Amino acid sequence: MTATRRAGRDLLALPGFRRWYAARTTSLVGTAASGVAVPMLVWERTGSATATAAASGLSLAPYLLFGLFAGAYADRVDRRRLMVGADAAAAALLATVPSAAAFGTVTAAHVLAVVVLTGTAFVWFDAAAFGALPQIVGRERLQQANSLIFSTTTVVGIAAPALGGLLASAVGPEAVIGINALTFAASALLLRRLALPGRAAAKAASIRADIAEGLRFIWSEPRIRALTFAGFGIACTGGGALGLIVVHADVLLDVRDWELGLLYSATAVGSLFGAMLLGRFTARFGHGPVSIAAYLLELTMVVALAAAGPGPAGFALAVAAWIAWDFAHTAAVVNGITVRQLLTPDALQGRVNTTGRMIAWGGAPVGALAAGGLADLVGVQNAFLLLSVPVAAGTILLLVSPVRRLKTIES
Repeated sequence: MTATRRAGRDLLALPGFRRWYAARTTSLVGTAASGVAVPMLVWERTGSATATAAASGLSLAPYLLFGLFAGAYADRVDRRRLMVGADAAAAALLATVPSAAAFGTVTAAHVLAVVVLTGTAFVWFDAAAFGALPQIVGRERLQQANSLIFSTTTVVGIAAPALGGLLASAVGPEAVIGINALTFAASALLLRRLALPGRAAAKAASIRADIAEGLRFIWSEPRIRALTFAGFGIACTGGGALGLIVVHADVLLDVRDWELGLLYSATAVGSLFGAMLLGRFTARFGHGPVSIAAYLLELTMVVALAAAGPGPAGFALAVAAWIAWDFAHTAAVVNGITVRQLLTPDALQGRVNTTGRMIAWGGAPVGALAAGGLADLVGVQNAFLLLSVPVAAGTILLLVSPVRRLKTIES
């Protein structure tokens, strides 16, 4: 733990990373709180499990449409300006929800449109931000930077969702979304003064050629290929489970609003432990075995969530299952990202990482929309049971791939 703290202090001593980290953390606080408020608002307006699940899943859908292009484009332009523009656009879009609510005109369709459009802004921000990260910290510090980033994300996720639930109950979910708009505006202001080291000029090739180069590398590297497509399966299960968390809590657990916030915080607690302990597990057992174990644990916890019911015992089971579920989910995701970064040449980092995330994260909206439809058709409990199928398929893919034998990666 001392080494982890020392690595964090060393990273924060870098002015560029400190500003990048502060901007990202600021917007994360608002996003985590708004992550509770948005599905609450849609559920209040519609009472539809499909629409509520869509509110969570549609934020990642733009990755399917723009991920390839954004990754190639971010390698060509000023990444700082791209990040600032994306944050400013997200702030303006989110501000329309409380503005419409003030006039009594906010609708579920409006909220879902904002979800899609802010998700689109996020694609461009993400492509620029994770392309800029190696510039800021250097390749040798990437693993420590990823650990700090994901640990911070989960710490914010412990407190912010519970606070978001309380605020949404007290002043309405629209106000919480308005606060999120302010955090994106603050992030844009911080990033305006971010100084990025110079980089080589982009080669004279078409965007299509750049995209094709990234895709060829992902397909030709069997370990990245397996982790990417297995990632689609685990993201599909994850998107469906998180997309139904509000519906699951209301229909199966019969909880109050503040207890819903605790369920979101439970996922963050699991994620925190997953990020903190991942390094120890991979050092002892290797990257491949840890990924497979994480997939198996997530599969088990999805089934456990289907078994949770009303009452204190059911709520306790749900809390424990969500903690273990996100422990496994975070370990699988962070390990996959780290392996991809370590196996990818520097010249392809932006395209390969954005393309890989696009393919893997593309499972989240698919899972969310499918889970919402299944919940309406066959019930919430059966929907959770069916959500075990994608992560099971991902587990099988890893077991029959070279990932099973992946222990360490040479620099």
